Amino acid sequence: MNTPQPATKTKARLTLLAVSAVFLMPLLLAWIFAKGPIDWRPQSNLNYGVLLQPPLQLNAYGILDGNGAALTLNSSARDWFVVVLQDGACSETCQQLIQAAERIQLAVGRDAQRVNLALLSREESSATWGEQNWWLPADNELVRELRLASGDSQFDTKLLIVDYLGHAILMYPPSEEGYGLLEDLKRLLRAAAT
Repeated sequence: MNTPQPATKTKARLTLLAVSAVFLMPLLLAWIFAKGPIDWRPQSNLNYGVLLQPPLQLNAYGILDGNGAALTLNSSARDWFVVVLQDGACSETCQQLIQAAERIQLAVGRDAQRVNLALLSREESSATWGEQNWWLPADNELVRELRLASGDSQFDTKLLIVDYLGHAILMYPPSEEGYGLLEDLKRLLRAAAT
């Protein structure tokens, strides 16, 4: 009878262990990263603005278009709106944000036709700008929701990014000079293009 030699048995066992390790190590590493003690996820947000969770549907707050009718957006699925929200008369801060929004639209380059500009204000403020003017209803519920989301007890002016369905997605403070909004908008334009 032929008995295997101990060196051959040891070599066969090591080979079996090596092959098993090749298949089991990825499973072990996946478990460690998913459930284990290593927290590998980034600690910061990728966006510069305040992400509105859940996004605020403007139609649900009674926003009106420039003609006084319920807001309907005539845009395609790849379009975005940069909205200057002014809760009161258009002050110097409002004018600065309007200029920043115009610069942002130019700065996106070839995607400029996919970025629409709008002013959302009170009808009595009679502020107008560009091709899109939207009116806040008297109940001011949208402004209250945005105050809660931003943590500001009061604000008069904000910048918003709104999608083609009328969902306010991101909000920026009046101190925003445009860089953060531009970076977020570029990322959204790239994602919507695919």
